[in-house]
Amino acid sequence: MIGIGIDTGGTCTDAVVYDLEKEEILASTKSSTTHEKLEKGIGESLGKLPRELVEQVSYLALSTTLATNACVENRGGRVCLVFIGVSIKTLQENYESYGFEGTADMRFLDADPSKGMEPDWEAFEAMIPEILDGYDSVAVSQFLPRENNGAYEKEARRRLKKKSAEQANSSAVQLDRKTAHIERNRITVVCAYEIFKDVNVIKRGAGAYLNARLIPVIEEFFAAVHHVLDDMGLSFPLLIMRSDGSLVSEEYSRNYPVETLLCGPTASVKGAMHLAGEEQAVLIDMGGTTSDIALVKGGVPKTNPDGVSVGGWQTFVRGIEIDTFALGGDSHVTYHSRTLMLEPERVMPISTLADQYPDVLAAVEACANRYNGSARPLYEHLLLQRSLSGKESRYTPQEREVCEVLTTGPKSIGETAELLGIDVYQLDTERLEREGILLRSGFTPTDAMVLKGDRTGMAHPEEAAEAARCAAAFIAKCTGRKAEQAAEVADEVYRLVREKLFCNLVRILWKDGHEGKRKLIVPGELESFAKDAFAVEYDGEQQGFYRNTFSSPAVLLGVGAPVHVFLDDVARALHTAAHVPAHAGVSNALGALLGDACVYETVHVRVEYEISQWDEEGEVYTVYGDWKEVFDNLDDAALRAAEIAEFRAERKVRECGAVEITSLTHQVKRKKLTTNLCTILQGADVTACARGKFY
Repeated sequence: MIGIGIDTGGTCTDAVVYDLEKEEILASTKSSTTHEKLEKGIGESLGKLPRELVEQVSYLALSTTLATNACVENRGGRVCLVFIGVSIKTLQENYESYGFEGTADMRFLDADPSKGMEPDWEAFEAMIPEILDGYDSVAVSQFLPRENNGAYEKEARRRLKKKSAEQANSSAVQLDRKTAHIERNRITVVCAYEIFKDVNVIKRGAGAYLNARLIPVIEEFFAAVHHVLDDMGLSFPLLIMRSDGSLVSEEYSRNYPVETLLCGPTASVKGAMHLAGEEQAVLIDMGGTTSDIALVKGGVPKTNPDGVSVGGWQTFVRGIEIDTFALGGDSHVTYHSRTLMLEPERVMPISTLADQYPDVLAAVEACANRYNGSARPLYEHLLLQRSLSGKESRYTPQEREVCEVLTTGPKSIGETAELLGIDVYQLDTERLEREGILLRSGFTPTDAMVLKGDRTGMAHPEEAAEAARCAAAFIAKCTGRKAEQAAEVADEVYRLVREKLFCNLVRILWKDGHEGKRKLIVPGELESFAKDAFAVEYDGEQQGFYRNTFSSPAVLLGVGAPVHVFLDDVARALHTAAHVPAHAGVSNALGALLGDACVYETVHVRVEYEISQWDEEGEVYTVYGDWKEVFDNLDDAALRAAEIAEFRAERKVRECGAVEITSLTHQVKRKKLTTNLCTILQGADVTACARGKFY
């Protein structure tokens, strides 16, 4: 069987044709990811593959870092998060630890299902018009959902859907639109308990919130793929990788995109392990926006039983343990007080913009020649990615004017401000950039690579290289250098990338080495020690008789387009070796093909102690399935829980697209609480695993 794997990353879109029976890459391609029009990059990569091979393909498997990047950069659709049974005071004390920036987009209903205390549904009905007008989707998370199988979440969804349909019907009558339009305008509502069965209501809320916010991201991705296939006269079933390395159908992932949160990095891990065959490795996948680190021990990647984390977001999504931080080829290079810095957000490299829009070069040159320095990066450009699409009322007059000005093409921030008749310091595009309406273009490590000749393959290489040089010259003058010292800017950016990668590797290896132990050092101190060690190893600085040294016996296994430029020096600083395998540049696309359908479902059994009327203590065992069932002993309760878990797992693996079940198993994990006096049985978690194949 032959399949195609496609990975759409922050910088590049890769494609491979792979013979799954012979385990052989038959062809591979790489193109630039075009964020303003994803189908362009996807089409270029597919179009470069031999047509005779493409016509033999049985299916197309996808991976992407779009969801990961959206989380790291806090981008995506506007979501209202409704908490039921959680107070705003609780969230105000804890929201930052889960990834939330604030509570402005949250609504709260008092309730307690354990006491039969329902939410004030009339008060909720009064909130609905504001929610429908201001948000693209809604996430609902209920306290103690096991008590009533998430009934309050489902009721909130029913009321939201009903009101949304009423509004859509009213609009259709007024505007004489078709029923299809009504369906498209019904708001998406995500119930947290339908995705995550765990107890922590805030963590479930964070996962549901992300799921709702990522729906437009995954919809855009699939739309681009279908557009390309239609243009090429092709028709394939589409699969996409989840964070745990399994594959799911297109339909399933449209409903639960949060489960694909780390599909790009996970595909990279699977592909790199297949290519390199290393038993002990630190896998480093450096893309355009993020670097993703996974630890491979004994040939098996380390997994996270508590759910994956991306940036500051804490979720219950099952997956390979991947540490994701903002560092990539498109990281934003800024300056402050004559100091260069790498910022977490992604921007389009100025060389890439000039390659796609050669007229941009003149504006960047003018900035480099005209100004001797500025607190604002006047050479940077803004590019309109998508229109406001009938949502103009959500944006300020200035935001709407900015979008109008940019309809004719990218413009520098200085020219944009001038066309609006305002000072450049009054130009505010932060929200438009955060919501993906605009894309900023500035200087990045990719531009430094272009300057140093480590990045080639541009359609207009001279314009791209000159734009990078002019931007570096502008930055040089803003950081106390001369324009002729643009090459020094590129060198310093290289050092910043290597230092940040080194410091994060030290943090990850330290955490792994001290897992389960009390904290021996605070993160800030560890970073300081790591920077000192890097200065000694990389710059040759001496620290008197004292020297910080960090080392690892694990090979640094590098994949991703820019990683080969930086990895050798980082490996030397860690006193280990670096390995960049053949085909490393397309390992993500290969890894997307190396999965099957796999689902885990857990049913909980809880021990409850009761006192009879004769003052005798007894135990009952409650199984939390679709409803609560009570048993006299744990064995019977666990057997019933296994039946429910296996039924759910089999049903869900078929929802994922599997046409045949290849295995169905379960495990019982007893939960105990040990004190100084005794050990108390708390219950059991019964987890079923269903595996299946697609063809």
